Amino acid sequence: MRNITTPMLLTWLLAAAAFYSPLWGQTDTSVLVIQGGTLIDGSGAPPVANTVIVIEDGHILQIGAGEAVPPGAQVINASGKYIIPGLIDSHVHYDMPWLHRLYLANGVTSVRDLGGSIERLLTLRQEIAAGNILAPRMFISGMPINPGSVKAMNLSSAREMAEKLVEAGVDGIKVTGYTPDELREIVEVAHAADLIVYGHTGPKRGNRGPGARLAIEAGLDGIEHALGVLEDAMDRDVPVPDDYDPFNRDHIFRHWYGRMHSVVDPDLVQTIIQMMVDDDVYFAPTLVNFDRNFVKRNTPETEADPNLKYIPEEEPSFFGRFGPSDREEWRKTLELMLDATFRFHQAEGFLIAGTDSPGAALPGWSLHQEMQFFVEAGISPMEALKSATLNNAKLINQDHLLGTLETGKFADLLILDGDPLQDITNTEKIHRVIKNGMVLNPATLLEDNLRQFGNRGERHFDRTERN
Repeated sequence: MRNITTPMLLTWLLAAAAFYSPLWGQTDTSVLVIQGGTLIDGSGAPPVANTVIVIEDGHILQIGAGEAVPPGAQVINASGKYIIPGLIDSHVHYDMPWLHRLYLANGVTSVRDLGGSIERLLTLRQEIAAGNILAPRMFISGMPINPGSVKAMNLSSAREMAEKLVEAGVDGIKVTGYTPDELREIVEVAHAADLIVYGHTGPKRGNRGPGARLAIEAGLDGIEHALGVLEDAMDRDVPVPDDYDPFNRDHIFRHWYGRMHSVVDPDLVQTIIQMMVDDDVYFAPTLVNFDRNFVKRNTPETEADPNLKYIPEEEPSFFGRFGPSDREEWRKTLELMLDATFRFHQAEGFLIAGTDSPGAALPGWSLHQEMQFFVEAGISPMEALKSATLNNAKLINQDHLLGTLETGKFADLLILDGDPLQDITNTEKIHRVIKNGMVLNPATLLEDNLRQFGNRGERHFDRTERN
């Protein structure tokens, strides 16, 4: 595990705290009332028109149609608008303070980090919970367990690393490299602490994972990325060039995963899906990540994305440039991922919306795009919305506080200008974000992000060369 020094941690937190200013203030103890909007509460229940929502001390106090407005309350007229729960991204890598506003501006009020410095994430989670930094609610995994991370931490086994993570206070454990026996030990440690284990099931070539079926049998609680399901449903190896290197990331994603569509057996896909459903294994396909990383890689559409101005320039990519033939191969693989996602949903599996952002999947924006992929696959807008709200709240064991709009829960919600059940892209038409009862203007959040960090992160605080 990469530890960061105390001065470096302080610098990171000061950069994060610069976002938190009197403009936003602490969670207000006054009453907020939202009047007249159509409520889509996230439970799957039909929408309710002309709703009145009363919020106090960051929680929902009342929901109804005829509640009187308390004297002195702040009132938002939501007539003609739609109200949904705050969105939850179940798969992010939260490593920089410039992310705070971008997630919030896109209505992502909670995130689950799937791999990063435990010291930094624990501190950030605490600062956010205390209200010292305005950012999405955070749930963390720490560093993923694999042979490299076990060795880097100078530990003797995957079991010992799982024990260390539990002791540190993680919200779940991610795995990215293991044998079935190692996974059984990790699961035993995690389940004893009422935590779940999730992550990758491959690549099988190179012996970095046993495949989906063996992982499910060993107790894995959730599969991240549709690749894992497809890879274990191949009826033969993917034809690869003579110089193929199973440890070269560009080779893996260009030649192995990108071309796996030609060797996937649909019947084996269905077998794995049924195993997942029978064993209560969740599925987070992260379709947007593959679309933007590979199907749309090196295209004018992606490179001209206006939202890139909010994203600091990246380090050199693991992947080389993709041409039309590479992208076409990946498009076919993505089609199989969409089909697997729909099959899983049809089998009544527990579908999760996660994006693997930041990166090619832009933080905040990508969660809306993931829901759009679910609808493209054949899933209803209501069920797509639940995958990013109620389902994700259940996943992090927070559905008593998050995921639906009900009395007593946290006041995390979005006011939209359009009906997301008629067109799922309307989740992007955000009029206001309310996080913990605090009203946020998305446009202001984005303007302030540019003001602090600059175009493409030119004033990014963590750069060591900064004077």
